[in-house]
Amino acid sequence: MNYNVAQLLKEPIGSQRAFTVGEPYADLEPPVEYVAGAGRFVRTHQGVWVEADVSVTVMQDCSRCLADFNRTLDLELDEEYLPQVDVRTGHRLDVPEDWDGLYIADDHTLNLTEAVRQSAIAALPLKPLCRPECGGICDRCGRDRNQFKCDCYELDIDPRWAALRALIVD
Repeated sequence: MNYNVAQLLKEPIGSQRAFTVGEPYADLEPPVEYVAGAGRFVRTHQGVWVEADVSVTVMQDCSRCLADFNRTLDLELDEEYLPQVDVRTGHRLDVPEDWDGLYIADDHTLNLTEAVRQSAIAALPLKPLCRPECGGICDRCGRDRNQFKCDCYELDIDPRWAALRALIVD
C-alpha cells in the first residue's frame, strides 16, 4: 500500500490523484486478510491529504465460543501526510512540534498501512461475536453450545426450588 507522491508534491495546492487498492495483506495487527477500496490524494499547503473508502477483512475470535471468523469492516480514511524531505531540494523539512499525524517517507512514498491499521482498530467491536445468536461455551461442561445441546443447568436445580419442580407436569 505504498504510493509515490513525488510528482503530486511538485504540483499546486488542490491537485488530485485517484488510486485503488486491492491486495492481500497479512502484516497488520489486528491480522488483516485483505484490503480493497479506492480514494484520492489531494495536495495541501503542507503535504498530501488522503480520502478513501476501504474494506478490510479481519480475522477475529468470537468472545463467546472462541471460534475464529472473518469480519469485513468498511473504513473511511481521512488523513493528512506531511513530507519529511523537500521534493525539489532534498533538504530536511521542519515538521510542526505538535504534529501527531502521519508522514511521507524520505523517498516520497506514502504508505497507507498505518492509517488502515488505526482505522481498523477503532472500528473493531469490543466484544466480537461470530453471529448474534452465538450460544457460547458452557461454563460447566465446556461444550460449544452452537454444536451440542447442553442441559447442565436444566438438570442441576437449587434444592430450595425442588418442591416447585415437582409441580411441573411433563
